[in-house]
Amino acid sequence: MTSRELEYWSPEPLFKGETIFCLASGPSLTADICARIRGRRTIAINSSAVLAPWASVLFFTDSSWYEARRDLVANWCGLVISMSRTAKRELPDKVKRVQGEGDPQALPGFSRGPHVIQQGRSSGHTAVSLAIALGASRVVLLGYDMRFVAGREHCHDEYKGSARDAEIYSREFVPGFAGWDEAARAVGVEVVNATEGSAVKEFRFAPLDDVLR
Repeated sequence: MTSRELEYWSPEPLFKGETIFCLASGPSLTADICARIRGRRTIAINSSAVLAPWASVLFFTDSSWYEARRDLVANWCGLVISMSRTAKRELPDKVKRVQGEGDPQALPGFSRGPHVIQQGRSSGHTAVSLAIALGASRVVLLGYDMRFVAGREHCHDEYKGSARDAEIYSREFVPGFAGWDEAARAVGVEVVNATEGSAVKEFRFAPLDDVLR
């Protein structure tokens, strides 16, 4: 049987004109915050899926993340979108595989052609591009701390014990967002950062209360 791992899916404007919440797994993300947006269009990124198993979309880029969570992906009720060849090979009918292109450090372009979305520096970064490709008119960021908070890097303990260069956020991840606000506005999309204390200043900040009002 021929493997389907090289098949790509072209993102469609399935959620055209809607607000899409992107849930990254920074330390500020909590079960309470997730509960407040339940029922709204949501992309759960990587292990934030544990706090929002009802999200419209599960998105991950890395095969290593998938390999440790095969059951979570296989049993996901919503859309599963990924860049992982391994996930596509093992779950060809479940996983919609997209291709990321573009220099994460360069000014992005959100209209890149069939099956391609703008590549970001991280899964959370790239998820913004995915939300735009899915037709969002507004993208709201939650869990985008992009920094350590009280010694914590994530809202979960899955990576406990693994060392991380604390300066990678200020050196690579945060600068990678430069130009994304302008590029999003150029295609008619507003990106709002609702993450309290986020190191990402590229987008307008608004408290979640105001976003939901």
